[in-house]
Amino acid sequence: MTILRMYYTPEGANRPTRYREAWWEEDTGEFILHHGKVGEPGTTTVENVASHSEAEALLASFAEQNTHDDYVDINDLDQESCRVFIQYKGLAPTRVERTNAEKFAMEYTALLAWRGLGLVEAWDVASAKASFAFDVLTVHFHKAQKYAHEALRKTDFRADRMKIERN
Repeated sequence: MTILRMYYTPEGANRPTRYREAWWEEDTGEFILHHGKVGEPGTTTVENVASHSEAEALLASFAEQNTHDDYVDINDLDQESCRVFIQYKGLAPTRVERTNAEKFAMEYTALLAWRGLGLVEAWDVASAKASFAFDVLTVHFHKAQKYAHEALRKTDFRADRMKIERN
């Protein structure tokens, strides 16, 4: 699945303020367009598309229109990298803590993605810090930080066990 993520940065602004993204779900035949203000839940439009070639044509048209509207591909933007650490209780994480880490990763990924903020690139156990480490790439660090706290509330981790560091 190819996801095109495009961002608009007004003249004089330090970071993008609006986003548009599109992708095709081959399994369901749905072409999805999602757009909005960075950091806010966007608007989603779904259209049924019959073939792979039709979906590719729509994606190409989407990219062309965005370029015309001064949107740029996410890969052409300066993004901020950060790590979210969630400390576990002992020397090694328990099964319950691993389950909570998975829940955090899924929730945080969804909160970032559906608001045009970025993504959780990877996560793993950081044994040296007795923590789970989540690598995040975002267009707006402070907003991404806010949603990390929101995602944490969906788990059984205590808030004082989380630490966020810019890379």
